[in-house]
Amino acid sequence: MDRMVFSPYVGMTCALVVSFGSAVAQDPFWLHPYNFFGEETALTASVNLGDLDGDGDLDGFAVNGRHWIQQDEVFLNNGIGFFRSARDAGPDRATGYEAALADYDGDGDLDAAVARDLLPVLLMFNDGEANFIATRELGPVAQARSIAAADLDGDGDQDLVLVQRGETNRYFLNDGQGNFGADVELPGAWQTIQVAIGDLDGNNRPDLVFSNRGGEGVVLYHGRVEGGFDAPELLGGELAMEIRAVEVGDVTGDGFPDIIAGGMEAQSLIFVNDGAGGFDRIERFGADTDVVFGLALADFNRDGRTDIAVANSGVRNRVYLGSPDGFLALEVGDEASSTYNLSVGDLNEDGRPDIIYAVSEGSNYSLINRMEAD
Repeated sequence: MDRMVFSPYVGMTCALVVSFGSAVAQDPFWLHPYNFFGEETALTASVNLGDLDGDGDLDGFAVNGRHWIQQDEVFLNNGIGFFRSARDAGPDRATGYEAALADYDGDGDLDAAVARDLLPVLLMFNDGEANFIATRELGPVAQARSIAAADLDGDGDQDLVLVQRGETNRYFLNDGQGNFGADVELPGAWQTIQVAIGDLDGNNRPDLVFSNRGGEGVVLYHGRVEGGFDAPELLGGELAMEIRAVEVGDVTGDGFPDIIAGGMEAQSLIFVNDGAGGFDRIERFGADTDVVFGLALADFNRDGRTDIAVANSGVRNRVYLGSPDGFLALEVGDEASSTYNLSVGDLNEDGRPDIIYAVSEGSNYSLINRMEAD
């Protein structure tokens, strides 16, 4: 049974509805009381977006708990961009960090693979209506921090990469029906937190980039044409930066995907792709007060340049708008909180990318993009 979602700020509703027009005009990312969702006591580590119930709009899959036992949740979009009902995701409460949403069993709907602390990965299979009842565990008991899906072996189905802090990272190959083979370990062990996946060297194979809190630099594995991955490269180790968040995408406008690494009380980094998967040049952006727990890329103002949204912990969240002269900073969202991660997607189907912030020890919230195209 679905639960109705109530806003902790419902007393403000009437005033904001009356001033709807002025709120839109003044704020490029609109925050309404109904944009808040989830219990304030939830230790939410991530909210991933996908059409979970097959109705054509984006729903939210919230992973809760981190080191402590809590229930993961599905938040259903009401068709106009608000999450107004919720249900439990899966039968068990656990120590979740992130879900990778993909169709693992080939039945046409989005399933979930949840990375959990000191537990195996939990595979949850969707019945097509956002009910995640059938479950199966995968992999070892480990200090998992995140997980991502991609077709690693080129066979057309979605495989999994599991990120572990202080332990060996690994991947699992899917047979196309949701059955995963034995885990394959990647060489090396670092204080890794996140992974970003993309073809950085143009060989039509996915490469893996891991963030690293240990100060040795981000960890890059180039995917080989014949399968598997090359030995790891460490990028930016000379900077001795703690890096929790990483993303890949073309932020320099040259057509090649770059590596973006979030700073922790330091400016963030762009490892600029030389066109062949080399990253000798580093550029900086952002504020040295940022404490970046998550990164997401989108063209928020639809000017043809890639923008960067950051999830900051303890300071205001920011969007960095790409411009010919670098990035323009825009503070967005609610007051500073323990923001743990973010996702981007068009919640209200108006053609603009919106932002979801996952907040640990507070309500999650969405920001509706009202920016006009430049």
